[in-house]
Amino acid sequence: MPTDVHPIPSLPLQPKKRKRRPNAFADHVREWESLLTAAADHAATLEPIDSHRAALADSLEKARQAKALQESYRASQQSTTQTLKEIIVEAKDRAIRLRGAIRAELGTTTEQLTQFGIHPLRRRPLRHKPQGGAMPPALAAQSESPEAAEAVQGKE
Repeated sequence: MPTDVHPIPSLPLQPKKRKRRPNAFADHVREWESLLTAAADHAATLEPIDSHRAALADSLEKARQAKALQESYRASQQSTTQTLKEIIVEAKDRAIRLRGAIRAELGTTTEQLTQFGIHPLRRRPLRHKPQGGAMPPALAAQSESPEAAEAVQGKE
């Protein structure tokens, strides 16, 4: 008999999982149908509670009608969503065309275009020459000697 046999490690015991009550619509309907069937099987002995059975049967029918209406709305919601997406694509295209027509009518540079959400074409501002006699290093090097100017141009 081997002496180096390891005992099986004991696993911690997990608490038993409780069964959950049914939560899906079909589970509820199935439960109510079986309850109504069982009550109908024993109708003679359960005659005093017939009003409760009738009330549950009425609620079951209302639930089925509401579920059918919900399914109908779900189907129509999908088709409505598809229609809405198509309308949005069409409207975006028409908005682009309208902006283009406005740009063509008013011109591409007028500031009135901003009212329509269109950016007018603007010229870039000119770079200002420094004031006060201070020259950039590249210009200062050019004015000093031609060799320095070549060195500055080689760096650029």
